[in-house]
Amino acid sequence: MTRMKKTRTPGQLGARKESRENAEQSRERKRKAKRKGLAPGSRHNQGGESGGGGAARVQKDPRLGSKKPVALIKDEAKAAAVAKVGVARPKALTPEQELEQLENNERLNALLDRVDAGEKLGKDDAAWLDQTLARHQQLLEQLGLLDDEDEDEEPEEGDDLWIRFMDADLDPAQYQDKEDKS
Repeated sequence: MTRMKKTRTPGQLGARKESRENAEQSRERKRKAKRKGLAPGSRHNQGGESGGGGAARVQKDPRLGSKKPVALIKDEAKAAAVAKVGVARPKALTPEQELEQLENNERLNALLDRVDAGEKLGKDDAAWLDQTLARHQQLLEQLGLLDDEDEDEEPEEGDDLWIRFMDADLDPAQYQDKEDKS
């Protein structure tokens, strides 16, 4: 081997010290390189739940886990569709049942109470109330429960006498015997 001559310029004697900024950047790069991949945990813990326990529920996708039955054969699918159509139609109510339903309707009673109290109703409520009362009137006429004759008739003679008696200004003092004390 050949001999190397010494030079006056010394080379590096040791490793150079990194500046603070370079050191922080290199540490950050190392940390990010280590953290590749998914966060630790089981696949059932997805959703980023905090450690609050069962208090914070995650909104579930309504399409997952549908309870709707799936037909495995074409004929069963048609039969199920026909059955659904039959169930979907409401049965026709008799006039008596419909009248009973109207008289027990909570919304109708609440709106009538508001009208009696003198409140003004909104446009939708007023329209619904008018429609419902009109149907109620039709049902009463259909069943023959409406008594329009009583209101149109004039009072009978006995009633007329009673009304005249009640309207008269009767002063009981005028019929008492008065004695003169002079």
